[in-house]
Amino acid sequence: MDSNFLSRLVHPINKRSLIYNESARALLEPTSNDRFAIKDNVPILLTANEEQALTQTEQHAGAGSAFHYKEHYQNDAATYDYFKYTENPIERAEHNRLHQQILSQIPGDAEWILDAGCGGGWLAGALSKTGKKVISMDISDINPIKAIKNVPSPNHFGLVADVYELPLLDGSIDCIVAAEIIEHVSDPKRFLAALAKALKPGGKLIVTTPYNERIQASLCIHCNRLTPHNAHLHSFTESSITRCLPDNATRPTTKVFNNKVLVRLGLQRILSVLPLGLYNMVDGLCNALTKKRAYRLMLTFEK
Repeated sequence: MDSNFLSRLVHPINKRSLIYNESARALLEPTSNDRFAIKDNVPILLTANEEQALTQTEQHAGAGSAFHYKEHYQNDAATYDYFKYTENPIERAEHNRLHQQILSQIPGDAEWILDAGCGGGWLAGALSKTGKKVISMDISDINPIKAIKNVPSPNHFGLVADVYELPLLDGSIDCIVAAEIIEHVSDPKRFLAALAKALKPGGKLIVTTPYNERIQASLCIHCNRLTPHNAHLHSFTESSITRCLPDNATRPTTKVFNNKVLVRLGLQRILSVLPLGLYNMVDGLCNALTKKRAYRLMLTFEK
């Protein structure tokens, strides 16, 4: 296992260093005698812990149910193929602009980048040849393992972990990307605080989420309870996501982009030929003139 990657990994709970046992293909923590498996070169640094405060969102409390999120997102990755790129040209253009917006925010001197909730591993694919080291992390083992196989590179690492029990050394990451994740988590403020701990001083966190989403729900045929679509638990505006900032966040900025009119009329597909800077001018003007505003919200801040 790469020594630089290993030096950044710690026990999810006690935060002590881990030892790589090559013969056992596992990571060991001597004090607790805990052992974590390595599957297809991807460390599985999950615990069986389930904190009650994280299983009772407002929606679950109202329904009298619990959110077993570790199990849920393992099943989610087994059910949905995050590596299958949409064939809808309008959706594809919108996603491409989302990716461009994120990439434009990554500092040029950032060496270690964490993709928290890596999904299909697009970020590693975009950065694999730049020399930057990308950790594709997900709470499911399916996505990081597949991401490593799809983007084989000495600068690409996989990690299975829970952000609330982040097994990364404090201050060990230059930049963190959490794209379209915060709307799914039970405690957004705690989610951002946990990620911020892993940032180096001056490190940058980039978060994107649907903007001012009207979350719809349907009656589940399995549990006979209302279930929010796409497992979205929260909707954010500039002010609401800013209230989730960690206390040590500096230079916070918010930005809305991908105007709904441009997307719905298919104009964004036509505008895909424009460089990002020029597109942002057109997109910003449409956001100012229309009441529909945008599909996406970005939050960035430094530690």
